[in-house]
Amino acid sequence: MAVRRRRALHAITLLGTAHLDFTIVRDAAPALAHGALVTFEITAAGMAGSLAVGVTAAGLRMANSRAVRAAATAFAEFFRNTPPLVHIFFAYFALPAIGINVPGFVAATVALVLYQGAIASEILRAGLEAVPAGQIEAADALGLGGFERFRSVVAPQALRISLPALGNNLISLFKNTSLVSAIGVLDVTGVAQDVIAQRLSSAELYLTIGAFYLLCVFAFAGVLRALEARLARYGT
Repeated sequence: MAVRRRRALHAITLLGTAHLDFTIVRDAAPALAHGALVTFEITAAGMAGSLAVGVTAAGLRMANSRAVRAAATAFAEFFRNTPPLVHIFFAYFALPAIGINVPGFVAATVALVLYQGAIASEILRAGLEAVPAGQIEAADALGLGGFERFRSVVAPQALRISLPALGNNLISLFKNTSLVSAIGVLDVTGVAQDVIAQRLSSAELYLTIGAFYLLCVFAFAGVLRALEARLARYGT
């Protein structure tokens, strides 16, 4: 522990005494801005896709058919227990071997959708199961049909229960977009790595994109907290 502490202090000292030239960041600003746009595009597509996958898989995991439940469970367990980078590599490098060629952007987005969607399915399944049985019995007593009961009673409460964990999953998706640079997709991390390779200076770029991710996560977290507070106050 003492050795690790000394190494950390040494690294901080070197960073503090190093000459940082942020003109590198200024010169690369247009490319970094375009990379940030790609990051947001992957995040937006990933959010929509992972929620769709999560809702579908959660519903299948609660189906009456044992075979359907087993298949949905196998999907969720496989994807959420294997690294997302492996899925990205498989989609981009392995699929062409069987004749399926997809652009890096698409391969990376689909891989992240399946990974985060598998996690979302477990979150939503737990949320659905956490709805009190008395609420369902009350809906039945009111004569609500299956779909109306789910839409008006079960789904809103399950969403409210699941929202904190779903928010964390979406933030995780945003951070995992940095992995797409491993297959050459020029998101903000990929652009920074290209600039580093050209200018042979890394500290300024990594500090900049680190601040970018940090500020974005704080913004996402603030929006999610506001949404949680609204749902807690008004119900849905």
